[in-house]
Amino acid sequence: MSQKTNQKINYLIVPIVLVVATIVAIILGVCGYDWVYYLIGVFTGLLNHGLMLKMSRRIIRMAELYPDSAQAYAKKQAWLGVVIRLVVFMGIFLAIFFKEVYGKPEKMWVLVIAFGGYVTIKVVLVIVYLIFRKKVSD
Repeated sequence: MSQKTNQKINYLIVPIVLVVATIVAIILGVCGYDWVYYLIGVFTGLLNHGLMLKMSRRIIRMAELYPDSAQAYAKKQAWLGVVIRLVVFMGIFLAIFFKEVYGKPEKMWVLVIAFGGYVTIKVVLVIVYLIFRKKVSD
């Protein structure tokens, strides 16, 4: 039961993040900032969130199929998931750095805006979990 509710919450996060990202991107565009990099950060966060969900579902499925080796498999898959998500994050942000910021320190705000987009999904995730915490536990 808790697994299904948790999954519904994770599916609810994506549209909320997209609405928040649209509003923030419009505000950034009106203010004259690089809103595209904000969206790159948001979609990087959504990609990493999706990878995390996929890896956790894989761990749960394999734990049900092979309960005797579940602990070792879970540790291996958890670390693999962390490494993959870190590589995705570092790859995208290094690409932004070398494309826009390298040699132009005044463009450092591009990285800050992109990181703000990446953090948007984390903030929405925490808020949604806090809102639905009582409904999940009841």
